[in-house]
Amino acid sequence: MANGTREGSAEESFRAGLRRLGELHRVRLGGSPSLSVLARAAGVRSKSTVSAWLDGDRMPNDVEHLLGVVRKLREQASRLEEAIPGVDQELLQPAWWRERYTELAGARNHATGLAVQSAQAARAVERYDAESRRAALPDLPRPVADWHPGSLGVHPAVPGIVGAPGGTTGAAADFVLPTSVTDFVLPTYVPRDHDRHLRHRLRQAALGPDPALVLILGESCTGKTRTAYEAVRGCLPDWDLVFPKDSGSLLGLLDAGLARPGTVLWLDEGQNFLARERGEEVAAQLRRLLERPQPIVVLMTMWREHHRALTAQPDAPGKDPHPQARALLTQAIGCRVPAAFSPDALRDISGTRDPSLAVASLASRDGTLTQTLAAGPQLVEYYEAADASPACYGKAVLTAAMDARRLGHGPALPDGLLEAAAPAYLNETQRAGAGADWFAGALDHGRHRIKGVVAPLGEVAAAGGMGARPGQRRLADYLDQYGRLARSYVCPGAPFWEAAERFAADAADLYELANSARRRGRYAVADTLFRRAAERGHARAWAEMASLRETRGCREEAVELMWKGHDAGDATALLDLVSWYEEDGDDEAARRLVPEIIGTGHPEALLFVAEGKELAGSDGEVERLARAAAELGWAAALTFLGRRRMLAGELGAAERYFRRAIAAGDHAAAFELARMRLVNEDDVPGAVAAAYQGAELGDFFVLGMMAQLVRSVDPAEGERMARNAAALGGLSPARMVNLSFWEYMGRQQGLAVLADHAEATDGAGAGEAILRAAAEEGDMHAMAWLAQRQWEFGDLDEAEHLYEQAAEGGHAPALVSLARMRREAGHVSEAERLCRVAVDAGEPSAVGELAQTWEAAGMPERAGSLMVHGLDADGEPALPWLPSRPEHDPSLGLHAVKGWMEIRRVRSIEQDEQDEQDER
Repeated sequence: MANGTREGSAEESFRAGLRRLGELHRVRLGGSPSLSVLARAAGVRSKSTVSAWLDGDRMPNDVEHLLGVVRKLREQASRLEEAIPGVDQELLQPAWWRERYTELAGARNHATGLAVQSAQAARAVERYDAESRRAALPDLPRPVADWHPGSLGVHPAVPGIVGAPGGTTGAAADFVLPTSVTDFVLPTYVPRDHDRHLRHRLRQAALGPDPALVLILGESCTGKTRTAYEAVRGCLPDWDLVFPKDSGSLLGLLDAGLARPGTVLWLDEGQNFLARERGEEVAAQLRRLLERPQPIVVLMTMWREHHRALTAQPDAPGKDPHPQARALLTQAIGCRVPAAFSPDALRDISGTRDPSLAVASLASRDGTLTQTLAAGPQLVEYYEAADASPACYGKAVLTAAMDARRLGHGPALPDGLLEAAAPAYLNETQRAGAGADWFAGALDHGRHRIKGVVAPLGEVAAAGGMGARPGQRRLADYLDQYGRLARSYVCPGAPFWEAAERFAADAADLYELANSARRRGRYAVADTLFRRAAERGHARAWAEMASLRETRGCREEAVELMWKGHDAGDATALLDLVSWYEEDGDDEAARRLVPEIIGTGHPEALLFVAEGKELAGSDGEVERLARAAAELGWAAALTFLGRRRMLAGELGAAERYFRRAIAAGDHAAAFELARMRLVNEDDVPGAVAAAYQGAELGDFFVLGMMAQLVRSVDPAEGERMARNAAALGGLSPARMVNLSFWEYMGRQQGLAVLADHAEATDGAGAGEAILRAAAEEGDMHAMAWLAQRQWEFGDLDEAEHLYEQAAEGGHAPALVSLARMRREAGHVSEAERLCRVAVDAGEPSAVGELAQTWEAAGMPERAGSLMVHGLDADGEPALPWLPSRPEHDPSLGLHAVKGWMEIRRVRSIEQDEQDEQDER
């Protein structure tokens, strides 16, 4: 006991000295030098370590580290005009600290006995457990220099040309193929503007004490991963790099604390971590990692379309699948990789004399060298040419892979899924002629390396990076993107959906495939897939099954499913129930759910209750719940609180809330702040700045709406804002095919303001010229708007021509408009054909238009059955799959679903009357 007392006394004396040193730093030296400077002087990476020393909360492991701090403080003290009091002078003497540290070490050496031995044993066990957990992790950090580019996802390139010094002459037929699959051609890297921007950011991260999230955006095969690899190798060569292959591995290494200072966390294809199962958990953990002051770089690559999906603002309450991911990506340092090389970059390439770049220059059009280097066009040619047997079986497997990916399955595609789905893409003769080994041959076809560089079907790396996962394939990125465009109007048949039900890799895959089936009118297929997802642990799938039933009158079963979702962990399921009860006018039933909703503790649920009428007149409770939601990180709660302050006239407090909400990623706060500054404060520059913040968060509608308001006081600025809103952050008009809701609204509003301005300044017809110019640049939305104008003006031929162009450009809603025109003109069979194509493309309004077409053709029962039961897997009217209801009267045609609402309303009135009679 005496030994323990001696050690405790020495340690407490040392801690007291540390606290005195900290007070000297804060009071006498005014906090100078900064903790970051002191950390560097001590040779430690984190300023929080030095802060803990100076608070006496932590003991330095090595006195020499502490002496670095002491010397720096003594140097600062020497610059003071007023001398440090004698009592504190000893704190600035290294010898004094060495003596105290020696005393402490001696006391510790005497502190023997059972207690110490037990503590040592406990620490040994703890170290063993930590090492065991670390050893069990599949992916571990390694020095950056130890990573091969291929292991990090960099595509090898096509090789050079035979007999052409420097690769400046030759033809495609002269390609030299690698002698084996181990050859890895990495051409000379030519930095471009985005590289300079990225490297500047990484150098800042290397020098600073804080973490950074760097997001590299670009399309398939544009060089995203190579850009990241070269930047890390050049700017952070002495750091470690860890590459988790899936969400489980990432969460494991974060939990084990392996994302340490001086580490690059490599998240290639970031959507695979954020958009899949556990994606919100991953995003929340990464946000926590980025809140800690330590030099770490989280480097993520992502396709632009996935970024838009993850950052899209919800268009309905309770329908926000990615709040954590959106908040995470909002704080990212962005780097956009263009699809093509600029003329200046092409000139730089001509001076490299690299044979691979020379081949790509000869074979590429419009500067798309990276795609050619990765053999993208040749992949497509190989895929499309495989019509004859036995190559047709390989093509069927590849097509199944393309459809699985574009309809929502994750990148790891099970062999069972591909094998079972392939018959959907073969005719009867091909199926009959398939041998027993057809699938093995099909996989061989998929594994063939195009130009020795890339195979249509690749292996999926095993967790840990060594070897491949058995029984799983990965579709080449270029083919993946090609399939999303070339097959956007195609819905696969029954074998595909049956294969998905049986062999989809996990619950998240089932859930996404179910959503795709529902958008294509395959309601029974969707219900089956949602059920499989729910049974495998996807809590939200229960609510989707409930929604399919509730909108078709099966309320009792829908409510039961909602409660199953709630019990499975879906914190928002009861919010839908409240909405249903409110639509029924049953406020009491809605109020009964409030305690259960609050009990979930989910911030969206808390805000939902705060916003609802159930708490009308209870300002204190509204404020408490909204604040609780805000403290849990729900950005919309901050906006809600800001709006309350604004309506109360507390503009300063409102602005502070709006700023916090914007920083957390809520676009609605940007609009509220912009409107408040313009309307309440006449602050035009401030309103403009807030509107641009909304655009940075992906809501270009904020910019378009504010452009219209600002134009009334500053026409030039309003026009600039409208042009920027319409430009959608520099997105090429040719890529404006399937925009997100807020992109679509922003584009439309921006063009509308520009058209109004043109009409006012340049006369009649100038506004239409704005739309025509946008359409000629390839904007299919503008093409469809222009077609709508021509239809309204009575120029049906021109409207039809424009709708056809928009549809051919991939704009599915144009098919629905075109079908309506054909139906009204009496061409019912053509209208039906167009509707079916639009349904297969996943256009939500197409099912209703198809029902209208059938009803116009004198088939109301067929139309009614479609509205209730949808289509089967092959696109034909589905057999009844819901429990029979009197509301489901097919003879009602289009109103077969709506009919149950009226019946329910009548029943409610009858129940109220009965209740009144009972009371009397």
